[in-house]
Amino acid sequence: MISFLVCSIDPAHAAGLAENLATTVGVEHELLLHDNREAHWGLARVYNQLAERARFPLLCFLHEDVRFRSPPGWGAELTTFYASHPEAGLVGFAGSQVKSRAASGWSALPRYNRMHLLQGGRPEAAGEPRLLALNPERQPYTPVVVLDGLCLFATREVWGAHRFDEVTFPGFHLYDLDLSTQVALSRTNYVCHRVLPEHFSSGSFGGAWRLASEAYHRKWSARLPLSCLALGPGQLEALEAFAAYRALRDLLGDPSAAPGSVEAARAVFGAHATARYRARLLLPRLRAALRRLRAKPG
Repeated sequence: MISFLVCSIDPAHAAGLAENLATTVGVEHELLLHDNREAHWGLARVYNQLAERARFPLLCFLHEDVRFRSPPGWGAELTTFYASHPEAGLVGFAGSQVKSRAASGWSALPRYNRMHLLQGGRPEAAGEPRLLALNPERQPYTPVVVLDGLCLFATREVWGAHRFDEVTFPGFHLYDLDLSTQVALSRTNYVCHRVLPEHFSSGSFGGAWRLASEAYHRKWSARLPLSCLALGPGQLEALEAFAAYRALRDLLGDPSAAPGSVEAARAVFGAHATARYRARLLLPRLRAALRRLRAKPG
């Protein structure tokens, strides 16, 4: 029995999701929707409020632009998994076995990422979405530490002990990374490879995301890096170097990025820089410099 908890801003999306769940989940369930078109609550607040109203023992925090493409009856896969894995924390469909100290989202070096979802497209659009499937161990469920928030399962007990942080994350970003970090400190999070969701959007990573990322990394600085693997010093340094490189690359490519953020990312990158990543940054640095020259008056 599953309670699906959804923040909605698009009635057509919500109706499509309701129909999809009704025809595929295959177990007793409810769909609780919060219409956010006027309230404009952050996702952490929406999810906590909906979870308080939920009737069933298994909760699913779900984006409304998700559809499940598995054969009907897939809900039993999740209820059975939780029944047989009392140590389980969150279950999602995209995550990483590690989280760097350097600023990043949920994804890390590709070798540590685990995914099982269809990405792209729109419910009303033609065209094939991309299958994102990373599961080299060929396990039905892969232990990870952090997860993407497109779909997160949790028992009522897990949510009750680790509620979404509405104060630190009042908007729409990093609530998922924060919750999965909380839970990973005492339980095991997993990526599920037995159920296939399709996600119609890929998220945004602009200024609001960066502010939330800064808040996340301040909150968890004493606990990072975090890993469910035994990593040696060289592997940890490779993880930090990649995260620092990618953070600086993305900032250099964003004309709206604050100069202070860029300089802070430069300092982190300098502490981990390798010749390989310095070479990769040559073109982004050149483009950023040209953009600054063009922006100068006269």
